[in-house]
Amino acid sequence: MKFAHATTASAVALIAGAMLALPATAQETPQESSAASLDDVIVTAQRREQSLQEVPIAITAFGAETLERTAATGISDIAAKAPGVTLTQFNIGEPQLYIRGVGTSSDSAASDPSIGFSIDEVSIGRSGASALSFLDIERVEVLRGPQGTLYGRNASGGALNIYTRKPVFEDSGSITARIGSFDEYGLEGVVNRQLGDDSAIRFAARYTTNDGYAESLPSGEGLEGGTSWGARLSYLKDIGDWSVLVSGDYSEDDMDGHARIPVTASGTAPAFVTLIDSLRAGMDRRQSFSSPDNYQARTNYGLTGRVEHSGQAFDFVSLTSYRDNDYSWRDNLGGLPFPGFPLSVDNRASEAATQFSQEFRLVSKPDSAINWVAGAYFFQEDIDRSERFIVNTALPIAPPSFGGDTTFLQDATNRSYAVFGQANIPFAEIWELTLGARWTWDEREIHQVAIDNEGGANPPVGIPLGPGGSPYNVSGSESFNEPTWKIALAVEPVDNVRFYASYDRGYKAGSFPSTAQSGAQALLPLDSELLDNYEIGVKSTLMGRWRLNAAAFKLDYTDLQVYELLGLALVTSNAQAEVEGFEIETALALTNNLTIGGSYTSLDAKFTSDAVSGLSVLPYNGNTLPRSPDSQYTLYVDSEWDVAGGVLAARADYQWTDDFYFDPSNNPEVLSPAHELVSAFVSWESPTGFKVSVYGKNLTDTEYQTHIIKNVSVGFSVFGAPRSFGLALTQTF
Repeated sequence: MKFAHATTASAVALIAGAMLALPATAQETPQESSAASLDDVIVTAQRREQSLQEVPIAITAFGAETLERTAATGISDIAAKAPGVTLTQFNIGEPQLYIRGVGTSSDSAASDPSIGFSIDEVSIGRSGASALSFLDIERVEVLRGPQGTLYGRNASGGALNIYTRKPVFEDSGSITARIGSFDEYGLEGVVNRQLGDDSAIRFAARYTTNDGYAESLPSGEGLEGGTSWGARLSYLKDIGDWSVLVSGDYSEDDMDGHARIPVTASGTAPAFVTLIDSLRAGMDRRQSFSSPDNYQARTNYGLTGRVEHSGQAFDFVSLTSYRDNDYSWRDNLGGLPFPGFPLSVDNRASEAATQFSQEFRLVSKPDSAINWVAGAYFFQEDIDRSERFIVNTALPIAPPSFGGDTTFLQDATNRSYAVFGQANIPFAEIWELTLGARWTWDEREIHQVAIDNEGGANPPVGIPLGPGGSPYNVSGSESFNEPTWKIALAVEPVDNVRFYASYDRGYKAGSFPSTAQSGAQALLPLDSELLDNYEIGVKSTLMGRWRLNAAAFKLDYTDLQVYELLGLALVTSNAQAEVEGFEIETALALTNNLTIGGSYTSLDAKFTSDAVSGLSVLPYNGNTLPRSPDSQYTLYVDSEWDVAGGVLAARADYQWTDDFYFDPSNNPEVLSPAHELVSAFVSWESPTGFKVSVYGKNLTDTEYQTHIIKNVSVGFSVFGAPRSFGLALTQTF
């Protein structure tokens, strides 16, 4: 690893040196002679426009320019660039986002994510509807710590908010053609048109396809690739003091399946190590015996209406949305041939989910002495989920009779009601007090069915339902309600240096498990998850050119909802936990053309109790929380120069993530080793709006795992993409 660090440091130093050397050939501009400064970053984390430096929340914002220069096509490209954030993905329908050790891997239809996700302020209920490709994005905001007041029940650990570009009153547009590694081809286009003096329309679309960076053997078919496309149409109408924005979007993803790779560990039986090594002899990390019939497919669409009224005393906002998300997938969870390896698991799932939400807000005028927001919220989602396991077993893992064919069905309705309010109260010139509260009611209705597709012909019932379980057909319901709050005190003793202390309560409603072993277990809900966050921080901008933000925090969990795969059974439980840590983010404008920056996160995330699941006790006390690396850091250098009559831009990014566990067992086979990722981007744009961009990702060709599941002390992993490059040609008009 020392050699890897040295190699990476040399690469970053060379790129940075090249950027620093650019002034020798660049044409000097008037801005170069003025004092260097950082642009102010405007966010809407508190449901109104504010400077990033004024918000008493640990928040990272990525604007459109940063998204372009990091070649970000989805949340996986930017998640690790924010302090304390990790993103892993079981499949296209189940991304697993964690912030400060807070997250979930549950796939149950009657559960919520721990990290709130929204698109244009519309909360997305199902994680499968959140990991969509970026399309005409204005910015992405990552909020760390509970956001229970303004964002609700499913933001106990934080929130990730995406804001798309709105129609503007001008005629403009762009088109981009893209090619890249693994036979990638793509096309993106945006058209904005003004329709009279008070209305405008905007249309954006994209298409991308690639052959995949992994291979299924012996067929030679590609895995980890596929085709996706999407479009969004938005219409804006201003009518005096009223504004109406209506937008609709549609997307389809037709992706290849995962390439599962077995990775042995210190606890793996020597006989299995020898067997796996012999079966995989001559194969690399991105070749698998996973079936070429594996796939991941998703269709997602929605319609959103936003109505705003500018009143004399306050403003009014109504946000109405309907969304539909369908996905299905098939995965070979072992990635090894049967019976060469004595276990084969063919896992198939499909889910159809619809959601409707309505939010009303009253917002103070921008010039009010006290800035406040108050509102009411309603949310309902209906989910129909099916998951099937076709299992083949042989000794020494299990007798052949333990194999089988079982299906689990879930039909769930989840409702949530809430009222909320928050106010920022300045006093004594340099102080500001923030008070917020929310009361949330959640209701769940669930119908759960477990089916032995062999009809009892080959007892016992197949794994994962059996041999200890039995088929069932049960229905139940439960309700939960909790208050959440925010208390923050900020002081700005000198201009542009603001200190804050806050206490926040987060809440995630209780949930029913999926793939339960019995009808009784299927109707036994987990308790609601509560999280208290204590935080102190500073936000400073020194000399207008150096931004330094830092936060130290402690999180206390009550009834943390925990999920662990034991054998092929998903075991659910509640446990207690604590997280302590600190984060630092900084950016320095060396000149008006050159900025350097980075971030550092330190986490100590531990269980403080064992967990009880049914009649068993899971020994978690003292274990590290899943997806919680002890340290993470990023470095970047970003520059922009006038060259050859146009604008030359370049950026290099470095990310380091310490090792972390994928589940609460802390078994060695679910340990993801520490790894680094390096990316770079260079573009040149002419005065006519023609731009050429070249970018590279994972330039050190690091082997790293994006997901691990365990069985028989083997970690069955999915590895991330190797080194890749891309070329994009853009014309704006």
